Amino acid sequence: MLRNIQIKLSLLCCGITALLVLAIVLCCLKISEENMYGQEEALFFLKANAVSYELQTTETISINWYMRNGGAEEEILCLEVNGVLSTLSDVVLTESDRMIVGEVKKYIEKNGILPMKGMFFWEMDYFQYGKGKQGFLVMYGTVSRQESEITYLYLYSLSSFWQNAKTQRIWFLAVWLFSIPMVYLFSWCFTARALQPVAQNQEKQKTFIAVASHELRSPLAVLKTGLSILKNKPDTHRNTRIFSLMDCEMSRMERLIQDLLCLAKVEQAKLSIQFETVELGDLVEGIGEKYAEIAKERGISFSFFKEEGYDYCCICDFQRIEQVVIILLENALFYTPAGQSVSLRLYRQRNKCCIQVTDTGVGILDEEKEKIFDKFYRVSASRSDKEHFGLGLSIAKEICNSHGGKILVSDTKGGGSTFTIKLPVRP
Repeated sequence: MLRNIQIKLSLLCCGITALLVLAIVLCCLKISEENMYGQEEALFFLKANAVSYELQTTETISINWYMRNGGAEEEILCLEVNGVLSTLSDVVLTESDRMIVGEVKKYIEKNGILPMKGMFFWEMDYFQYGKGKQGFLVMYGTVSRQESEITYLYLYSLSSFWQNAKTQRIWFLAVWLFSIPMVYLFSWCFTARALQPVAQNQEKQKTFIAVASHELRSPLAVLKTGLSILKNKPDTHRNTRIFSLMDCEMSRMERLIQDLLCLAKVEQAKLSIQFETVELGDLVEGIGEKYAEIAKERGISFSFFKEEGYDYCCICDFQRIEQVVIILLENALFYTPAGQSVSLRLYRQRNKCCIQVTDTGVGILDEEKEKIFDKFYRVSASRSDKEHFGLGLSIAKEICNSHGGKILVSDTKGGGSTFTIKLPVRP
């Protein structure tokens, strides 16, 4: 499914990017062609003025002068004296040149174009005849002499410009076509990276469903087996033990379902949180007194420490923060063997109230620290544990996040783990 989404997103991204690149290519092509046309105009102006000046200073235009000044086959120069084709120039007109000159003259007469007198002045003094490769830039002017008036037509072909423009367009098109697979490859890598969190969440969801199903299946199997035994072999003494086992498994299933519901509500921001001013000193001290007795029963040394002289009032939900502290203490007591110690500490750190639970138990490997807040994840030392489902720390983290706080884990000096809850103090 994700692969199909990746393909569609890659195609969409590639299509949009290709269109943007095409727009950029067309803009660059337009600017480039305008610059090329401007260069052609500048060359035309230069040659046209040279012809005009030469006619005013000499009696004829020779082939040598014409070629020396850049004359080419694409250019046509026609001179007339008093309306008659002149012999002043030995620049020979071919039959095709004469036809083009005739067409240009008809165009001039039809549009009432007047000849330019004197020197040539940019766009006011020239016009374009024809389109594409058949187009010409035309200068039409007169030079007055004592006994005659010379009329001249200078035609500058645009065929070379259009040939260069065509070559340039082919190159631009080739670059654009070459960019499409490159853009698609980039889009594929980009969408793969963008969808990576989705794939990870999907994998976590599959794992979550599999583990939840397994955890629910175990007590159900015990209940089913117990009911089958009670049905087939009624035995009062044995029934008591089976009922006790079934009750234990039902309690275990109830805890799992409650944890799942709590976690689901937290993740959907539907968990009921009632913010109020809470004195964390009283909250933590009350929990410490309760768990000091539990630790004593298990042969674990328990201590509580509160830094005096600070205000520990926070805007939070009393029951939810109590739930988080209890989760951390129960984990600490469960994974700490008899003869070791667990401590509960309350202190201030700038604008944060910190609740710290420290144990000298089995500890957590560095590579597992980032995973312990994932749903159903249990550290290596507790894989066979049937009392804990790996949901407590996930719930604790989500509750802390909903209060604008955070929960951190680190190693205890000498062995064990330290969990620290940081909550913002009352403003």
